[in-house]
Amino acid sequence: MTFSRLVTAIGATALFASCAAGDPIAVEDAWARASPAGVTTGAAYFKITATDDDALIGVTVSDEIADHAEIHEVVHSMDMSDESMDMSDDGMHDGAMSMQQIDSLELPAGSPVRLAPGGYHIMLIDLAAPLVAGETFELTLDFATADDLTVSVEVSEG
Repeated sequence: MTFSRLVTAIGATALFASCAAGDPIAVEDAWARASPAGVTTGAAYFKITATDDDALIGVTVSDEIADHAEIHEVVHSMDMSDESMDMSDDGMHDGAMSMQQIDSLELPAGSPVRLAPGGYHIMLIDLAAPLVAGETFELTLDFATADDLTVSVEVSEG
């Protein structure tokens, strides 16, 4: 290979690598489940990937959608009654689950993290109106190191 071809190949590789680097945070498949009338909470889901180690530390939503948004996870609950003290079932009772707010969601570099029903999700608190299939709204995601990112969320039947 001649020197000029080698330089051209190296330059092309560098250009491709810089274009492929892209944004530090990628969000895909953002959706929220439609909510029936009278329900005051909703949930949003998506897949999120960070280029470098980071953490999702907050979420905001327009007050036209909900009063506020929180990062939540679904956890298995333990029944702490006297009858359940036998740990033969590893402390789980009837597979009970509950949700809890978390302060941050770790985003390991290059490893997609999926927010999905039954796991991590964004909880929309005090909905202003029911979420209607076919509509969209925006969430702004706040990260420990990356800049805030606003994503469009499509409401669907789930």
